[in-house]
Amino acid sequence: MASTDSSHNASPAGIAVWAHWLHRYFLAALLATYALSGLLPSPGAAIREFTVTFPGGHQERVSMLLLAVLLFCAAAVIQWSQIRDLLERPWVVVVGLLTAWLGPALVVLAFSPLLPWLDMHDATAGMMVGFALVAAMPVANSSAGWTQNAGGNVALSLSLIVLSILLSPIATPNVLNLMGWALSRSDVERIETLVTQFSGWKFILWVILPSLAGAAAAWIAGHRRIARAKPWFRLITLVTILVLNYANASLAIAQIWTGERFVVILIAAIMAAAVSIVGITLAALQVRVFGLTRSTWIALAFSLSMKHTGLALVLAGSFLQDQPRVILVVLLTTLAQHIAAGAIDLYIQHARK
Repeated sequence: MASTDSSHNASPAGIAVWAHWLHRYFLAALLATYALSGLLPSPGAAIREFTVTFPGGHQERVSMLLLAVLLFCAAAVIQWSQIRDLLERPWVVVVGLLTAWLGPALVVLAFSPLLPWLDMHDATAGMMVGFALVAAMPVANSSAGWTQNAGGNVALSLSLIVLSILLSPIATPNVLNLMGWALSRSDVERIETLVTQFSGWKFILWVILPSLAGAAAAWIAGHRRIARAKPWFRLITLVTILVLNYANASLAIAQIWTGERFVVILIAAIMAAAVSIVGITLAALQVRVFGLTRSTWIALAFSLSMKHTGLALVLAGSFLQDQPRVILVVLLTTLAQHIAAGAIDLYIQHARK
């Protein structure tokens, strides 16, 4: 009997060890995942294209399921004190939303005179369009997983995701106009229609429901059970992020190896990194100006540096099929923002020692 109890108690400890080890070396694991996607892209492509059929015949890619898992795990470990803090200081969410869009938009406007100055129009055609498209996107769903894993304010992270997606049918066309896209009325309507798909039933099914399910699970299970299950949530979150990145990187590597020149890839990578860098900088600035807590900084750093590139790919596929470099910028942004997130996470780990 004692032996059975001992093995039962060892299981959570073993999971905690694995979760801690993977978290400690997660940036290295992420980079190894990207290397693997270059050497062995086929399984990643298969994961990306794999669909699940639901009752009624509706099909959805498994990547949406994985993002739902991240949101569930994040909501399951939410601290109710964080929700109370947000209700007392809603301006933190408002400022976060404004900077999530306006910060990257200003960077695009700053970059736009530089590419003509390089006198490389043939190499850079379409890149500013891709850069602007990424900047106009809402906050990435996966930022909640990174925030939860790093011990940040999950309530703030989920609020920024939910509200930015809800507002995106209005915000995205207007931000694109701000950055100089000459959008006709029909273009605006098409963008609103496509973006509304992500803020309508799809949003309810893949963002709201997983978040509510996670919060309900936390309430039903109680604080003690959730505390014991945290290593599981952390391990599941880390593995899910790696699988998503393997699938996305496989597509990006295929795009890179289609014969693009090195200078094209380099410029696109710099643009992709700029989106994350400006988000991290704005998060640090808000914390310093408003005297926010460390957990709030963690949530802002991930949320403001990660864009919903899945939606950007949908819009690029609808409007810009003839400009493959737009898609290249979007794909490289997906990789760059997760590398930046891994670097933030590593910094947080070292700061706690």
